[in-house]
Amino acid sequence: MTTKMTTYQQDRRNLLIDATITAIAEYGLSNLTLAKISAIAGLTAGSVNFHFESKESLLLETLNFVSDEFDRGIATALKNADPTPASRLAAIIDASLDPDITEHRKMAVWHAFDSESRGREDYQRIRGTSDRQNYKLILNLCEQIIESGGKQTEINARAIANAISGITDEVWKAILFAGESYDRDDARQVCLSFLASIFPWCYSMPNSLATSASLGPISISRATPKDCATVAVLFDQYRQFYSQGTDPELAKDYIGKHLDNGSSVIFLAWSKDHNALGFTQLYPAFCSVDASPIWILYDLYVDATARRLGVGKALMNAAAKHAKQTGASRIDLETETGNTQAQILYESLGYSRDTDFYKYSLEL
Repeated sequence: MTTKMTTYQQDRRNLLIDATITAIAEYGLSNLTLAKISAIAGLTAGSVNFHFESKESLLLETLNFVSDEFDRGIATALKNADPTPASRLAAIIDASLDPDITEHRKMAVWHAFDSESRGREDYQRIRGTSDRQNYKLILNLCEQIIESGGKQTEINARAIANAISGITDEVWKAILFAGESYDRDDARQVCLSFLASIFPWCYSMPNSLATSASLGPISISRATPKDCATVAVLFDQYRQFYSQGTDPELAKDYIGKHLDNGSSVIFLAWSKDHNALGFTQLYPAFCSVDASPIWILYDLYVDATARRLGVGKALMNAAAKHAKQTGASRIDLETETGNTQAQILYESLGYSRDTDFYKYSLEL
């Protein structure tokens, strides 16, 4: 009974914290009342006092919530990154653009506590130490990168660390004002371009808009048996990405069988010069609970020369259109926990991460 009550209370606390995030985004700190928060949560004002001692304690818990979430995101990104300083620095910047962590409502919370006089002292008390530690980490990584290039007398690490922090701050402000329409892919291009400009021995300049334009309009077509050889080349590269040895014959045989018997649906992305840029493969399935067909999006691969140019998104949109046309109730997919780039793409297209079920596999 105690466990159930504790879980119930925690759920209510989380509901109120989420409502407070929304309320801060709509009203700011100055105009915030418990009545507004409880209305958003769909609860009575009295229930707020049952779970939190006061409005001030609820506000502090809300700041703690977004603060802890950000710190966990950075820690996870560093854990999944390669141990090199360049990879760790890129991982920090990428985590700072995570759509869950930097949702525009949460950006409003950061901005409210940091900018409004009544919240500034609380912000420094809760975030001051963490902010200083994050800055020291970025500074240390910059120092290591500069040392690896032998540029200690040419580049000031503190100046670059300040610039990176400034860029992140500006991006967060832009998210606050742009809301859900903010283009995080473009922000990544800017951040990676900055790193490549300062540390060219560690980073490559991302594909520029000129490169994107050279592709011309991306066209999508459904693959037929005539496209077997083209898909097989991409499929072999896809398997290598997942640490499989190259095997062109296996790839051609596997793809050929599925195209011949129609057991999967494959879409190809093409450049204006009719060069294959990527593919996605879907398998038909059914959901007993919904009593409806679904599609499993199992494979998605974009050639390295065409990434971050919208190819993956175009393929995903083609898959969604096909699923709707065939009367499917949803599309399911899986990806590695460390594949943050793919996760960002999926979530930007409306895919929801499952937190209610475990995936099990039996090797046969």
